[in-house]
Amino acid sequence: MAELQPEEAFSEWEVHRAVDVTAAVPGALPLYVRRAHDEVVRKVVEQAVGGASRMVVLVGESSSGKTRACWEAVAELPAEWRLWHPLGPSPARTLANALQEGIAPRTAIWLNELQQYFGEQAGVGAEQAAAGLREMLQDNTNAPVLVLGTAWPEFWHTLTASRVAGRPDAYAQARALLEAKAVHVPAAFEEQELQDARTVGGHDPRLADALAHTAKGRITQYLAGAPALLERYRTAPPAARAVLSAAMDASRLGGVTLVEREFLQVAAEGYLSDDAYDALAEDWLDAAFAYTQQPGKGVRGLLSRVRARPAGSGRDGYRLADYMDHVGRMERRFSAPPASFWRAARSHLADAHLVRALGRAAQARWRDGDAVGLYQRALDLGDLQAGQSLAWLWQERQRAGEARRVQEQAALAGDGDALEDLLMPLLEQEEYQQAEQLVRAASGRGNATAQLHLARALLLGGETQEAARWYVEVARCNDPEILRAYAGDLRERGELQEARTVLRAAGDRRALGELAALAGGSAAEAEQAAWEAFSAGEATPLKELAEQAEADGRGADAARLYRDAIAVFERRRRQREAGVDLIDFEVGGRSLVEYLDPPGLPMASGQTWALRHLVALLDGTQGATAGDGALREVAEAGNAWALEQLLRRLRERGQIQEAESLLQGEVARANPWALWALAHRALRDEQVSDAVRRVLLERAAAARVQQAVRALVERAEQAGLASEADQWALHAAARGYTTPLWELVRGREQEGRLEAAERLAWQAPASQRSWALRRLALRRGGAQVMPLLWRAYDEALGWAPGLLCERLEAAGEFAQAEHFARLAADAGDRQVLEDLAARRKGDDADRQWRAMLANGLTAEGTSAAPW
Repeated sequence: MAELQPEEAFSEWEVHRAVDVTAAVPGALPLYVRRAHDEVVRKVVEQAVGGASRMVVLVGESSSGKTRACWEAVAELPAEWRLWHPLGPSPARTLANALQEGIAPRTAIWLNELQQYFGEQAGVGAEQAAAGLREMLQDNTNAPVLVLGTAWPEFWHTLTASRVAGRPDAYAQARALLEAKAVHVPAAFEEQELQDARTVGGHDPRLADALAHTAKGRITQYLAGAPALLERYRTAPPAARAVLSAAMDASRLGGVTLVEREFLQVAAEGYLSDDAYDALAEDWLDAAFAYTQQPGKGVRGLLSRVRARPAGSGRDGYRLADYMDHVGRMERRFSAPPASFWRAARSHLADAHLVRALGRAAQARWRDGDAVGLYQRALDLGDLQAGQSLAWLWQERQRAGEARRVQEQAALAGDGDALEDLLMPLLEQEEYQQAEQLVRAASGRGNATAQLHLARALLLGGETQEAARWYVEVARCNDPEILRAYAGDLRERGELQEARTVLRAAGDRRALGELAALAGGSAAEAEQAAWEAFSAGEATPLKELAEQAEADGRGADAARLYRDAIAVFERRRRQREAGVDLIDFEVGGRSLVEYLDPPGLPMASGQTWALRHLVALLDGTQGATAGDGALREVAEAGNAWALEQLLRRLRERGQIQEAESLLQGEVARANPWALWALAHRALRDEQVSDAVRRVLLERAAAARVQQAVRALVERAEQAGLASEADQWALHAAARGYTTPLWELVRGREQEGRLEAAERLAWQAPASQRSWALRRLALRRGGAQVMPLLWRAYDEALGWAPGLLCERLEAAGEFAQAEHFARLAADAGDRQVLEDLAARRKGDDADRQWRAMLANGLTAEGTSAAPW
C-alpha cells in the first residue's frame, strides 16, 4: 500500500478518469467528498485493520462512485498491507486458484465488477471462488483479509435472489457469501453531501465544474464524463451506432465485456437500415471504430481498444464504456438483437460460458432456433450446462433422436447426469451391450461417472485387475460426489485406509464428515478428524465426540470440546453480525413479546448446541446455577441468545432484581438486543411517556436494530409526520430492510393516497425500486394503475410490458396488448407472449399463432418456420 500512487487508480484499479478542465487541478483524482456509504465502508476497513477478515460490496448504478469509494477505503490501510486485483482471461478461476493456494494476511482483494467473479457470466470457477472466499472469511488462519467489491443493482439481484423451487441452485455459494455484505451507493448526492461538495469544490475546479453543470445531485456521473459520452452516442453516425448497439447487446445479454473486431463487423450489419447499409463506404468499420474510440473531455471514448500483450494469454478486442453499458441496458431493454448478432455470437465468440449465456438470452426471448445454435456451439466448446439446455429444447419438441445425440455428446465430454439419463432406459430395456458400449466410450473420454460404473461392473464380473485400473482413474477426478461414492465402495470392501485417503481428496463437508466417522487410531486422531469436519461445516462428528465423552464420565473433555466449539461459533457470529447493516431480532416472524414473556430468542440453525450442552453439563455436575457463568461469558461478548437464556434462568429462579440489573448493564454497554428489549417494553408500558419511548427507539435504531427502525416509521406515520416516516423507511431500505418501506406504500395506497404511495415507491433505492413498484402495480386495479404502468415502461422496468399487455387486453385493446406482449418477449419475458398466443390460437385464420407456439420467433420477431 505504501507504493500505491493516485495515477494507478485508472489503469490497474478501474477508477473512472475525471473530465478535463482548463484550470490547474490539485491532483490526478478529484478531491473526495465523503458520503454516508463511506462511513459504513470505513467501519469495515477498521475491523479488518483490527485483525478480522471482512468483506463489503458497494452496490449502485454505473458511475455512482462505487470504485472511487473503494479506492478511498484502501487508502486508509496501513503501509504493510497489499492490494491485489484478480485478473486474467478468467478472473473467477484466478481468484479460485489463489484462494486454494492461500491468501497472505493483510491482503485487500479488489473485486471490481462482481459479475466477473461470481454467477453465470464469470464461467468456470465462479462457485469455487465464492466457496473459497466463504471459507477464508470464516477461518482466521490467514486473517486479516479485506475483500472489497462493486456491483450494479441488476447483477446484485441476480446473485442474491432466493432459490426458485424445482430449479438448480446455480448461485448457492455466491448467495451465501454475499448475504448482508451490501452497502448501497445512491446515484445522487444528498443535500448535506452537496453542501460538502460545494465547500470542497472551492479547491478543485473539476468538482466545481460538475456542480455547475449537473442537476439532481448526479455529481459522480458528470465527473466520469457521462454527459459527454451520451451526447456523442446520440449524434453517432449509423455505422458507429450499429457497432455500439452490438457491443451493448453483447454485454447486457451475455456479459461479453471484451468483443473482437470480427464479431462487431458481422453483428453490426443487422442493426443498419437498408438505406444506411447501402450507403456504407468501403472503410465503414474503420471509421466507426475511429468515431467510437475518440476521447472527450479527457475521458475514454464510447469504445476502448484493448491490446493483448505478446507474451500474455489475452485477446485483442474492444471494451464498452461503463456508462454506455448502463445506457444500453436502459435504452435497449425492450429491443431484441437482429439475426446478425446471433450469427456473430456462434461464429466469433470463443468463451463457452458466454455463448451459453447468449443462448439463454435467445431462449428467454423465444428465439429458440437461435438458442439451439448457440447451445450447440457452447457444447462443442466444452460447456456441459449448454448440453442440458439443448437436450431439453429438443425433448420439448419431441425430437428424441436429437436429444439423445446431444446427451451422448455431453456424456462423452464428461457429463455424469447425461450419462445416467442415457443409461436408465437402456438398463430398463435390458440393452446391456449398448449400455456397456456407452459406458466404455464415456470412460475412455474421461467421464468419471462412467468410470465408476465400469469399475463396479468389472469387479462384479470378477475382473479385479481391470476394475482396479479404472478405480485409479476415478480417484484422479475432482468431483466430490464421485469420490464419496468410490470411498463407499472401498468401505464396503473393508479397505478403510484407502477410503480415508479418497474422502480426504474429496474434501467437501459430507466427505469430511464421513472421514471423521471412519477415523481410526488414537483419540487425538479422532478429534482432529472431527475438527476438520467441523471447520468444513459438518458439526455432527464433533458433537457426537463431546456427547460420548460426557456419557463416559469424561466431563472435562466434554466441556473442553463444547467450549472450543462455542469459540468457533462466536467468531462466526461476530463476523456475521459485523456484515449486517440492520440486525433482525424477529427471526421466523415471531414477535418480541414471545421472547420476553416468556423469552425465547432463536439463533441461526445449529449455532447453540455447544452452549446448551455445556450449560447442562455444568448444571448437572457443579450445581443448578453453574451454567450461568458460561452464559454470562458468552452474553458479555454480545451473544443475544445467551443473554436471553440467562435472563430467563434468573427470572425462573425469582431473581427479578438481578435480571433487571443484568439487562440495564447490557443497555449501558449498548447491547443491541438489550436496547431493543428495553424499547419494546416501553412501548407496552402505558406509564412511559412518548418522549422516552422515542429516545429508547432511536437508541435501538442507532444500534442497528431493524425492528426499532420499523417502530419509528410506524409511529411517525401515525403522528402525521410523513416526511420523517419516509426518511426512516428509506434509511432501512438502503440497508436492505424493505418491510417498513413497503408497509408505508401499502398503507397509503389503502387510504387512497395513491400519489403519495407511488412517490415513495419511486424513491426506493435502485436495487429495490422495481420490486416495490411492481408490487404496487399488482395491487392496483382498473384505470388507476395505467399511469404507473406507462411511467414504468418509460423508465424501462422489465415487468412493465407484461402488465400493460394484461391490462390492455382486459380493456379490449387487443392490438396494443399484442404489441406489449412482443416487447415483453424481446425483453426476455417470453411467457407473456406464449400465454397470449395460447389464448389467440382459437381465432387464428392464418395459423400464425399456432406456428409461433410450435416454433417460437425469428430474430425479427415473426413466427419461425419449423426447425
